[in-house]
Amino acid sequence: MLTVLGKEIDFDVTSPADMQRYLDAEAAMQRAAASLPPDPNPAAMATMEGLRAYQDYLAAQCKLLTDFIDTAFGDGTCNALLGPKTSLSTLLDVMEALHDAISSQGVQYAQRFAAYKPNRATRRKAAK
Repeated sequence: MLTVLGKEIDFDVTSPADMQRYLDAEAAMQRAAASLPPDPNPAAMATMEGLRAYQDYLAAQCKLLTDFIDTAFGDGTCNALLGPKTSLSTLLDVMEALHDAISSQGVQYAQRFAAYKPNRATRRKAAK
């Protein structure tokens, strides 16, 4: 289980099925990113056309990230983590929290696994 922003998510970095789902979501996000609208031009923000382009950009980025989160971690995960309002800023906070939680889980696994590597004879030899 991952704890992200105070919420429990059923995800385990040592589960092949969970990791495959994460990798598939990452690949889908990369494919979808190729069709994102261009970054908005800050100088154009003073016009209605510029604001519409910015809104299109925000909507596309939010969809990209929410799709990734729900595909990788299960439907409804994004809503549970975001709360009542979707914003790109909040989504980036969620992505950062997910990254930190996954990294932490990976470190914990590596520490546990280290107890079994190298084998006992090698550990004894190194201790002498």
